[in-house]
Amino acid sequence: MTQNIVISGETLTGKTLVALGLAKYLRDLGKNVGYLKPVGGVNDEDAAVLKQVLGIEAGIESICPIVRTKARYDEFLRIGHDTLLTKIKEAYEIVSVNSDFMIIEGTKAPWNLLHVGLSAPQIAKEFNAQVICLVNFPDVTAIDDILLQRDLFKQQGIENISIVLNMVPPMHRNLVNEKIGPFVQEMGLRFLGAVYHRRELFSPTIREILQTLSGQMLNGDAKKDLLIDQFMVGSMAPENALKWFRRAKDKAVITSGDRSDICLAAMETDTNLLILTGGMGPDIQTIAKAKETGVPIMMTAHDTYTASHLVDSLVGTVSPDDLEKVAVIERIMLESLDLSHLKM
Repeated sequence: MTQNIVISGETLTGKTLVALGLAKYLRDLGKNVGYLKPVGGVNDEDAAVLKQVLGIEAGIESICPIVRTKARYDEFLRIGHDTLLTKIKEAYEIVSVNSDFMIIEGTKAPWNLLHVGLSAPQIAKEFNAQVICLVNFPDVTAIDDILLQRDLFKQQGIENISIVLNMVPPMHRNLVNEKIGPFVQEMGLRFLGAVYHRRELFSPTIREILQTLSGQMLNGDAKKDLLIDQFMVGSMAPENALKWFRRAKDKAVITSGDRSDICLAAMETDTNLLILTGGMGPDIQTIAKAKETGVPIMMTAHDTYTASHLVDSLVGTVSPDDLEKVAVIERIMLESLDLSHLKM
């Protein structure tokens, strides 16, 4: 009989990263593993990554059967709970064939789609699944998020709940080991461990940014594997730019191509990439400074707001063709988490 595991958490809590680590763990035990993402986006990359890693023969439309377009707020209400659930169950039957374990990735937040009865807790109940809840842990206030998720799932009668803390600052290692882990267990939950903030997990490369923005490299082709730790939008007055840019290292600065003052200020600081928006290229002075400092310049047709929104979504992601990063993710997940605590 197939065992189902729902991975739940808000957006950017690392659901796909943990899914990759869990799949690796189970396959190393000799288990056949399937994957389902009941609700996702158009051309869903999470589904594409797991399809490739697990060698799933079914098409993306079966792995991710419901695509949310957000064309209307009531698009799922019009379709209705029963029709949507039937589609999810039909997809499950296709992708779970010969699987000992099915990893089911939850909605973009545990409470998302409550209005049509398809939230992560409701899906977990429908498939009689145990649950791994992911919580980002910037500080101790995250314990409230842990308890909120616990209560959401317990309301659906689910008792088999595990917790993973993600993006934990390394300075909190003792706090997590000595206080938070025991607290989680006292609350009747399993504590699988913590994923500490590591650049190779959460920082995208220039190559990934280039692909996401459909951009064009104007220089710095040899530096596409550089990691970007932070994105800063350059829209301030020139006199404030230097002070602002000095606050961050290994950053990308996003600004309009006609803001040479911002470009020059950014290149006076620790900048790994300039992203010029609006389809406007740099002036001669900016190009000369880039050659002098070795800062790569990328140009995109997107406006500054759209570009910044798109790159923000890259934190903690992986593309289907980046097998090297997949291997890094699997290794770090297995080092960070004690998945033997799961109920098998």
